[in-house]
Amino acid sequence: MALDSAPTFPLSVWDGDSGNRDSNSGNQSGPDHRDWARAIAEIAATQRVVIENSNIYSNNADEIILIGQPVILNESIQLAKVDNPEVIGLSIVNCNINENCIYITQGKLTLPDWSNVNGVKELEPGKYYYLSVLEKGKLTVVAPDSNVIVGIGRAQNKDTLNVKLEVPIYLA
Repeated sequence: MALDSAPTFPLSVWDGDSGNRDSNSGNQSGPDHRDWARAIAEIAATQRVVIENSNIYSNNADEIILIGQPVILNESIQLAKVDNPEVIGLSIVNCNINENCIYITQGKLTLPDWSNVNGVKELEPGKYYYLSVLEKGKLTVVAPDSNVIVGIGRAQNKDTLNVKLEVPIYLA
């Protein structure tokens, strides 16, 4: 997985800047204790993205996919959409084209920011989330009344979605 697609918290990657480096003077040295502490904190945060009772899989991505977005599998991973609603999971990393995309098929997914998925930072606790019929790769709390209904899961709290995918229900 490329470093720029790794899920990190805060949403940034280590920029090589260290407390013992001064970019103006040209002095360079290896990472110091602050750099290592940040790296360990980011690894711990990444591990908290996927928590208990999760099934995790991976495949190559056919397009850019952001963390938390619902995906389907044709020959490769793609964003789920109303005309192909066979959702297989939610991405747990940011994925670039032709790179490995890791996704969860069930369990609890915790993200500090759900904006890429439903347009707002926080989930609505207790609400059920569905595949959006308006935008590919998005979720909504409004159950579709036309086309197809695909249940994705229920928000346990403002940060955690209990993913329990349902088979699509086609509406007449």
